[in-house]
Amino acid sequence: MAKYAGLAGYVTEEETSPGVWSATESIRSVQGDVLRSASMFQASGKVNSDITLQHRISLVGDSYLYERFYDLKWLEYAGAKWEITYIEVSRPRVIVTLGGIYRG
Repeated sequence: MAKYAGLAGYVTEEETSPGVWSATESIRSVQGDVLRSASMFQASGKVNSDITLQHRISLVGDSYLYERFYDLKWLEYAGAKWEITYIEVSRPRVIVTLGGIYRG
C-alpha cells in the first residue's frame, strides 16, 4: 500500500452580506494510504479524452476532518487537484474516491 501526503480543499458557503453568499476555500495538509490506483478515459466526442481517476485514498482522520468532511471537495494528487466523488467515514479513517480534475 502506497503512502499519501498532500493538500485537501474544503469549500464552504458563507453569507458575506444579507442575501449574498460566496464560496470560501480553506486548504489543509492530510496524510493517509492509497488503497486503489485506477483510472479510465471518457471519450465524449472530443479530440482528447477526459481522464477520470478512480483512486481510493484512506485519510487519517482528525477532529477538523470529522467535523467538516461534507465540505471536502478536492485532493491534490500527482500535481493536480482532483474532485472527490465519494466519501466514506470509517473511524479512525475517512476514505475518499477521486474523480475528474477539480474545476472549482
